[in-house]
Amino acid sequence: MATSEIILPILSGVKDASFPPGLLWIGNVPYLTLDGTDDEIITFSFRMPDNFASGLTVKWQYSMVSATTGVVAIRTQFAASSVGDNIVSRTAAAIEKSADNTVPGTAGVLKEISYSPAVLDSLAGGDQIAIRIGRENGTTGTNATGDMAVWAISLTYTTT
Repeated sequence: MATSEIILPILSGVKDASFPPGLLWIGNVPYLTLDGTDDEIITFSFRMPDNFASGLTVKWQYSMVSATTGVVAIRTQFAASSVGDNIVSRTAAAIEKSADNTVPGTAGVLKEISYSPAVLDSLAGGDQIAIRIGRENGTTGTNATGDMAVWAISLTYTTT
């Protein structure tokens, strides 16, 4: 068994209609901005590789635009459908949040949140998957203020 990685390009995500994150550029590098008040969400939809076995880990690289103290967390929600499932009437798994992550002491410094969600909606290789992911603001303890700049998101997993 080995590990593999799925890159979720920032520009390929679909912004939530109610609470979309901002999209900005530094030079020719895009990044998302998620504020410290609303639960802004981006959704990625794709086919899970056939060699997926287990152990999904979300990796989220971010910096803070202005905050230099406090903690942040991210949230995820998975919906998976196998061939033959009714994809139109499916429901998503429960929303989960990562552990609190202390922000860098300097604004603009890159940091990574890495966490393994427990609820993957019976995800299997070959499934169509939708992942709603964003900054968690509604939980006690997530107290860093201002925008979070999201630079890269990926998923790692154990292969068959």
